[in-house]
Amino acid sequence: MNTHRLFVFDMDGVLVASEKVWMETEPTFLHDLFGKEIARGIGDTIGMSIGEIYNKAVTLGATLDKKEFDRLSNEAAIRVYGRCSISEGTDELVDYLLSNHWQLALLSSSPMLWIDQVLVRLPWREKLAAVLSLNEHHELRPKPAPDGYRFLLQQLNASPEVSVALEDSNPGIASARAAGFFTIGYREHLPDGYIQAAAAAATAQTMQDVLAILARGTIFS
Repeated sequence: MNTHRLFVFDMDGVLVASEKVWMETEPTFLHDLFGKEIARGIGDTIGMSIGEIYNKAVTLGATLDKKEFDRLSNEAAIRVYGRCSISEGTDELVDYLLSNHWQLALLSSSPMLWIDQVLVRLPWREKLAAVLSLNEHHELRPKPAPDGYRFLLQQLNASPEVSVALEDSNPGIASARAAGFFTIGYREHLPDGYIQAAAAAATAQTMQDVLAILARGTIFS
């Protein structure tokens, strides 16, 4: 059995407060692209990839060209990731993980271009054993399917029985749990009214809470 420990960060709403900033900076983004009715029909997008959002819009009758959608989405994303904050306490959590010999990975539904906007702001980015964009790997099903997490386990020779995922969205939590990870539901940046209906093994309001959960040393007992 593989015994390598792996800690996986989700990006949007976990490493960065991007989901709230999307709502503040680009409040009419989908409305402007697709119209009011289609935007309403798309509904909650927390945890959805940009590709899933586009596909859902098309099923609802959208006719916007995919290349134009991608261009406009990338322009908006650069504005968002340029101003959203890194979660306070992340560096301290990473220091703890590295000093205790955890492998680190980042798993996101966002395009790699968006992930790169965040990576350049992380002083420990070179310590990441893997960075996986589900948007770039069409052979992997999106969250809530466990494909991305299982891919990381295989690539990094890690065991789910001693690995942890930090996720905020219901699809993300379900994805990690389905892959066998101890899953922490992160709540700091959730939009008002969002309910974590997926059952995480533990919940954390801040990165300090995550550190406290790990430091207890009882999560795998």
